[in-house]
Amino acid sequence: MVDLRAFALTTVAVVALTSAASAADLLPPPPVMEPPPPIAVDAGGWYLRGDVGVGFNNTASATTTPSPLNGFAAGQANDNWYNSAVSEAALFDLGVGYQVNRWFRADVTGELRGGSEFSGLEVLNVTGGANAGYQAADFYRGHLSTVLGMVNGYVDLGTWSGITPYVGAGVGVAFNNFYGGSDNGVITQPGGASSPSGGVFGASTKANFAWALMTGFDMDITHNLKLEVGYRYLNYGKFQSGSSQCLSGNGNVGAFANANCGGGFAIASKTLSSNDVRVGLRYYFDNEAPLPPPEQPLVRRY
Repeated sequence: MVDLRAFALTTVAVVALTSAASAADLLPPPPVMEPPPPIAVDAGGWYLRGDVGVGFNNTASATTTPSPLNGFAAGQANDNWYNSAVSEAALFDLGVGYQVNRWFRADVTGELRGGSEFSGLEVLNVTGGANAGYQAADFYRGHLSTVLGMVNGYVDLGTWSGITPYVGAGVGVAFNNFYGGSDNGVITQPGGASSPSGGVFGASTKANFAWALMTGFDMDITHNLKLEVGYRYLNYGKFQSGSSQCLSGNGNVGAFANANCGGGFAIASKTLSSNDVRVGLRYYFDNEAPLPPPEQPLVRRY
């Protein structure tokens, strides 16, 4: 005889299992995993740059070479300079560089500096010996231009509100050209008589080691174009004029000659340095190219 209670329990269990399987088939599909955003490479690539600006030259002391004190015994003469200076320079540069990563970049630039004028007064006083009382006062003027080649490195310090500050340094070579030099002076003889003197200087170019320290900031104009505003301290060596051609020095205006200068002399500066303010543009050929997103493991939860 069939046990009715066992049969009933078995029937209920089969119906329950069948209902559970049907319910599982009705579950919604798993959610679609959104791919993560692309990861950008550090900003990199080749760029071109160009800058314009003004260089505020620091006071440049000068000397004449050979020294006018040559031939005098110690204490018989003194030579002094007054108000020697180099005026402001206009500057323009072009360069090419490479952004290694978002923190470091480097470039090579060629620069023209012009419009500067050197001026200074030199006074020689003879106080002892047979020529005591002799004085030569000479006011010198001349023009200065520079061709500057630099290799520069920069550290970008991060970006805030679209502005990226930086610091940098550079080394290179400066070709300082002195031209259009003149000498307007007065010679006073031991007896008190005075006469005009002076002359002109030949042009001369002097090569020098140059170095610079920089700081500033840049900002994006477009994806590939940046505006840069910067300050630079530049030390760019010295200048020296060509040899002098002088008047006779006896009050008679005649031909200029080396001999009238005691064989000729030149004006030479001590160290030239400048505080430069520059505004420029950097154009990147390929900037911030995205990498494909990394593969993500498939995770499903029901």
